[in-house]
Parts: sequence; C-alpha cells; structure tokens
Amino acid sequence: MRALLLTLAIGCAPRIDPGPVPVDAASQPARLLFQPDDASPNIYVQAVVAAGSSWDRPGSEGLAHLTASALVDAGAGDLSSPELRDALYPTGNQLELIVDKEWVSLRLRCHVDHAELCVDRFADVLTRPRFAPNDIIRLREDAVHAVTDGLTSNDEALGEAVFDAVLYEGHPYAHPRRGRAGVLPTLGDTQVRAFYDAHYVRENMVVGLAGAATADLRDRLAGRLEELPSRPRPDRVDMKPAPVEPGSLTIVQTPTDVTGFHIGHPIATDRNHPDWPALYVAMTAFGAHRQSFGRLFTAIRADRGLNYGDYAYVESYVQQGWTPAPETGVLRRHNHFVMWLRPTSLPNGPFAAKMARSELQRLLASGLEDAELDEVRSYLKGAIPLLATNPGRRLSYALDAEISGTPNLLEHIPAHLDALTNDDIRAALSAHLDPDKVVIVAVSGDAEDLKARLLGDEPTPVVYADVAPSEAQAERDAEVAALGMGLDPTRVVILEADGVFR
Repeated sequence: MRALLLTLAIGCAPRIDPGPVPVDAASQPARLLFQPDDASPNIYVQAVVAAGSSWDRPGSEGLAHLTASALVDAGAGDLSSPELRDALYPTGNQLELIVDKEWVSLRLRCHVDHAELCVDRFADVLTRPRFAPNDIIRLREDAVHAVTDGLTSNDEALGEAVFDAVLYEGHPYAHPRRGRAGVLPTLGDTQVRAFYDAHYVRENMVVGLAGAATADLRDRLAGRLEELPSRPRPDRVDMKPAPVEPGSLTIVQTPTDVTGFHIGHPIATDRNHPDWPALYVAMTAFGAHRQSFGRLFTAIRADRGLNYGDYAYVESYVQQGWTPAPETGVLRRHNHFVMWLRPTSLPNGPFAAKMARSELQRLLASGLEDAELDEVRSYLKGAIPLLATNPGRRLSYALDAEISGTPNLLEHIPAHLDALTNDDIRAALSAHLDPDKVVIVAVSGDAEDLKARLLGDEPTPVVYADVAPSEAQAERDAEVAALGMGLDPTRVVILEADGVFR
C-alpha cells in the first residue's frame, strides 16, 4: 500500500522541465541575431564569445587574449596572416577585436558590395583559424611588451591594472587581460589550439549580422557557423570576489612627477539589478566619462584646475577608440564602483584624493538636487540614442544583452528615466556605495611622501598656480585638506612599477 501511495504521489507531482542536457544544447545551431536595415550601405558581422581573460587558468594568464589575437592575426582558412589582410584590403576595413575579462568580441564592417567576401573571411577566422607558430610567437612577444614596458609607460593604464589586482586578489579578474610577463613565454600554439577547441564552440557564443544584409547572406553565415564544434561549453565555478578590507592603500612608485588615483570597492549589481538604473543616473551626474558637468570634474578640474579630468563608474568602462563613447563587449558578472582621478601634481595628490572622498560623502548624504536630476535626465535622453547611430553599434548592444542575460542599455535606461526620483537614487546609493569601504590605488612619482601625507594628521592643502580662490572656495579647501582618509597603516603597500606584473 505504501509503495502504491508513493507511486501515486510521484505521478501527481508537478513536472519541472530540467532543460536541455549539455550534449543536446551543444548540438543546437549557433545563436545568430539578424537585424537587417535597408537604409544602411554596409553590413556588420560580429561575434561575442565567453572566452575572456577570466577564463585563463592559474599558470596560463594571457592565454585567452593570445588565442583571440591569433584568430585575427595568425591566418585563417587557406590564408596566412598577410594574405588575410590583403584579402580585406579592397573593402577598406579590417577585423576589430575587443578582449575583456568575460568576453571576446570580433567585428567586421564592409560595404554591401563586399558582403559575401567579408562573411566568408569572418567565418574563416571564427571557424578555421590557422594559429601559425611564428605568428603566435610574434603575438606573444607583443603581449609581453604590453604588460611590461607598455604598462609602465602609461600611468593611467598601470593604475587601472593594479586596482583590478588589488580589488580582485585571488579572483580570475586580478591579472591584466594580456597576461603576466612571467607566464606568457610558456604559452605556444599547442596551448592556443587547446583553448580555442574548448571555448570557441556553438553554445559559447552569439553571432550577429546587421545592416544591408539579406536573408540569403544570413543563411550563408549560418551555414558556415555549422563548422563550429558541437561540444558542451566549458564550465567553471563562478567565484565571487573576496570581501575587501577597508583602509587599503597601494602606491605604485614610478619615475614620473605626478600622482593619479583609482578609488573604489566591489558592488553586487549588474544591469539586471533593480537599483542599476538609479546608480547609472547617479554616476552620470557624479562623474560621467569625459564630460565636464560631473560633480567630480567640477570640484577637482573645473574649480581648482588640478588635473585633466575626474570620473566615476558602477560597471566596467572602456573607451571606444579615441571617442568618449563606451565600448561594448566589456560587461562583467562582477562589478565595482570606482572613481578615476587623472594625474595631478605631486603636491596636490593628497588633496585630490580627499576631495573625491568628500564629494562622494556629499552625494551619499543628499543624493541629487531636483534641478540636477532634471538636467541629467534630459542629457541621457539625448545622449543614449547617440551611443548607437549605426546598425553595427545597435547590434553590439543587442549581442551584449543576449550573451550576458542582461537588459539592453539602449532600451533599459530610457524606460526608467521619467519614473526615477531622488528618493530612488538616494536609496540605491546608500545600499551600494560606502566611502569607508574603498580601496585606494595610487600611481605616484613620490610614493613615500604620498604615504606620509595621507596617513598623517597634518592638513594637505591644495597648491594653486598663480590664482587665488574665492573666500567660499578657500573655506571648502581648508575643510577638505583637514579630512582623514580612513587608512589602516598596516595595509599600506608600496610597489615598484618595474616588474609589477612579471
């Protein structure tokens, strides 16, 4: 009787679809987004692959980036690297590659007259890379240069890389995208081929075709994507960053005569989080990238002339080329809040850091003013459509959303702008940002002096060049100069720039 009741209970239980088993999922066609636009003279073909630098295993840091670089610059199909460049030369375009922590993005734009040529060459790169050993060696040497002399010659890039290393210590995000100089010489075409075979599979990517593309061209691309392996995608434990200890200061000593900062902490949000639109709007008002209206920019650059610019972010921000627009393909599963203070003079370094901390405290205390919210709302209504003025950019945002499982920024932020209130923004800021939990990374030409002044009890006044501040500004300056930074003397580290990522 008991067995019968158990059988009946099981039979009546609700059925839960377990989803496709890995082998079934892997055997499906590659995901292909098709966004035709008859008004465009160009076609845009792109792919995003879950094969960024966070997929490097310990001891192989740099393999993901080296593999991606070799896709576009070590030959494909029947063509060597120079022959592939020559084949694309008549189109006036070349393959574009973006490698970040989570994703690799591959892109090609061509006039419609070269559509079939470009689709076939793009498919060759994605499905039939040659990985010529001599090209791998060349690209590996480029990567070694990038993480040694390349980083030490760029204080701002060095600061960002060290900030990642400190904030994500022990996490796959910790090492530079290009790898570590001591590891790269151990990587060759065998390792590159193995990484490609494991990660560049149908289930692990999304491909897109946009612009003046026809259904026939879509079918041609889909047919070529059938050449991708139908193996299950790689799996890994999604490590969360370890909690950071507040009061940390890491100073990288360089031979320059300036000081720059990255100041922030991890946050448990991405574009799916209900607070993300409020945080995005707040950071636009507080420190919009390469814009002059942000509070940080106004306080440090515009009012005091201390540096070239000061910005703030709540997700990874990579600038698109020489434009101030954000790059796509750089979303992360794990995000952080960061204030980026571009280099200032050695005497003004401590004051700039204190001013940023003070402005953050002010933001958290009062949120945005009503007029400020109205202004940033109006700004974003005009600025967001300008982020994607051609089918290729619109495709990039769609691919980001598809592969990351997050909303499309082009639609998500505009949908929330009118409903956001200052109460929403204050609540989001209070829930996710904390000046007392920040980690500070500085790149400075005088690390010992910076350490002493940030740890000391004496004020660190601003030094003006041939100007006198107003009475109100002088009063504010004195207040900021006397602030403490909440540092723990036992957690202050000085590193030499040379060899920091060897």
